[in-house]
Amino acid sequence: MKKKNTIVIGIIAIIVIAIVFSVYLYTRPVSLGNINRNYKEQTTITSSISFSGKAGDRIKFSFRSNIKNGDLDIILFDSKGNEVYKLAKATELETFFTLDKADTYTVAAECSDFIGGFKIRVYEAD
Repeated sequence: MKKKNTIVIGIIAIIVIAIVFSVYLYTRPVSLGNINRNYKEQTTITSSISFSGKAGDRIKFSFRSNIKNGDLDIILFDSKGNEVYKLAKATELETFFTLDKADTYTVAAECSDFIGGFKIRVYEAD
């Protein structure tokens, strides 16, 4: 009888774990892209990623940096090259932005005389 109870409890535990994992996979944020760069010498360069979005999409930006020298600007552009959103300067930041129209957007990391590292992750928040 004890062995039967152990088997039943094991099966229930596996089912619960499968349900929790399925819910996580269904509700986790969708990654739209990321940029991860490190520069040991002064560098002036722009790194970018693009993604498609529609009006009302809520976008999450997760940003971390270690700036030893120079400037780093993180800017969201629409397909016509218009600046849509500029992230505040910080060493660590998580922020949200809601797209106002369907378009292809580009997140650009503009480095000027930059030494250090940074990582940007962009997610669809909802």
